[in-house]
Amino acid sequence: MNKRIINMLMLVLILAILATPAVSAHRVYLMHQVNEVEVKAWYGGGDPIANAEITIYAIKDGEEEIYIEDVTDEDGMYYFSPKLGVDEYRIIVSQMGHQDEIEIDLKGEGESAVENNSTDDMELPLTANIVAGIGYILGFAGIGLYARARKMQKE
Repeated sequence: MNKRIINMLMLVLILAILATPAVSAHRVYLMHQVNEVEVKAWYGGGDPIANAEITIYAIKDGEEEIYIEDVTDEDGMYYFSPKLGVDEYRIIVSQMGHQDEIEIDLKGEGESAVENNSTDDMELPLTANIVAGIGYILGFAGIGLYARARKMQKE
C-alpha cells in the first residue's frame, strides 16, 4: 500500500508540474526614458557663453519645426525635455555674431553630440587670445615704424 500511495503521489506531482504554466520568480522588466537633454555652449578656451540665444528645432520625418527659442544660463547651459515622438534635434546657439550648431539623435544614430566637443580643437583662454592679438598689432606697428625709419634714413 505504501508503494501504491507513493506512485499515486508521484503521478499527481508529475501531472501538477506539467499542468502548471511556466513561472519565473525573477522576471525582469526594462524601460528607458530620456527626461532631459543637456546643451553646453562655450567659447574657445572654455569660457561659457552666458545668456546666448538658443533655438532648438525638432526633426520628425525629415521636417524641421522650431521647438524652443530661449537663452542659455550663466554657465552656458541649457536643459530641455524631448518632445514626444521626436528623436532628432538641430540646436543653434548664437551670441554677438558667434554661432555654432549641432544635430543630435537621441537614438544614438548619426552625428554624435560629443563630436563637436573634441579636445583636438582646444584653444587658448580668451585673455590669452586678447594678449596675443595686441602682440600682433604691436609687431606690425613695429615693422611699419622700422620701415619708415629706414626710408627716412635713406633720404
